[in-house]
Amino acid sequence: MLTLFHPLNMIAYIKVNNEGIMPKVHSVKRIFAAIIAILCLTMPVSGASVINEINTVVATISDSITANNKKIVAVTDFTDLEGNVNVLGRFIAEEISLGLASSGKQLTVIDRNQIRKTLAEKNVSISGTIDPSFAKQIGQVSGAEVILTGSVYPLSGSVYLSAKIIDVNTARIFGGTSMILSKNQILDDLVQVSFKTSEIRGTTQETPTFSAQVKEAANFIFILKDIAMNGNSMILNFEIKNNFDQARYLTVKSIRAIDDSGSEYFPSSFTIAGAKAYIGESGKIQSVIRGTVSDNFDVWLQTYQQVKAQIVIKNISLKSKTIGILEMVIAPVNIMDSHGTFMRLEDDPSTIQFSNLPIIRKDDTK
Repeated sequence: MLTLFHPLNMIAYIKVNNEGIMPKVHSVKRIFAAIIAILCLTMPVSGASVINEINTVVATISDSITANNKKIVAVTDFTDLEGNVNVLGRFIAEEISLGLASSGKQLTVIDRNQIRKTLAEKNVSISGTIDPSFAKQIGQVSGAEVILTGSVYPLSGSVYLSAKIIDVNTARIFGGTSMILSKNQILDDLVQVSFKTSEIRGTTQETPTFSAQVKEAANFIFILKDIAMNGNSMILNFEIKNNFDQARYLTVKSIRAIDDSGSEYFPSSFTIAGAKAYIGESGKIQSVIRGTVSDNFDVWLQTYQQVKAQIVIKNISLKSKTIGILEMVIAPVNIMDSHGTFMRLEDDPSTIQFSNLPIIRKDDTK
């Protein structure tokens, strides 16, 4: 009888009822909670692991909220990287809501559907993406002290989850966390409903395939969206987002790659938002200002601005099958004017990696 409680059956039930026989909101929540509880009891350990991983996220979030003396939380539907709400995002938001409500931290969690209804009554429209500048207005109509929002997106063999906590009074992000969720049957089914199959899987098992990879560090999000080969050169196309409520500089300090045979590579060229870097020794990223090489490659990003970037790596061995960005060292930077003198303040650097990027040459697709 397990198939009666399969996530896809539940999703189909809700969709059908949307056409005119939708049960009450609190009934749907109870159905959702009961289904997940039954799945956790009846499925193998791997099936229940997603709940345990989400609970780890909940623990971090609840600790951050209580540490800031907040008690009333509004959880919004999580979105994909383009700000669209889907079934996967609603599932994650629902699980986090239930986790916060039962965390033992005496938190009051406002029902997501009630938030949507209240905003609609006041003629306030709300999209999937919550701009922190809009948080105060949401707090005023819902009574929440903090807004919890985030994104969730499928990767190759896993699901990327990012959450952030916004203070409704200051519109400041004061906490958050991210996690790579292990794929299992529950997430696989939700991903298939939420995203096109072609966005997740390759066309055949024999041909090497590429899946988008997402990394986050220092509130910058790096999305590796596409790779291509031009002869023995690999072109990696990124989008980079300043996922912070203040404009600031991003500095990329160095980039180093390695292939499956252990050969080391450094970028031949690197651009962000049209600004081209100078590549120094051992992959050190620098810039040229008025004909002089500068030690730093700083790119200014507005609040929540998302820009395109590209890395080109040349002379990749013909024997190589995969390559990975072993380390990309980045740091957020503030440049402050103090009595007419600019002071460069660089936060602690972070290292991000992109792994198992397939080297697909024309001969591989024949």
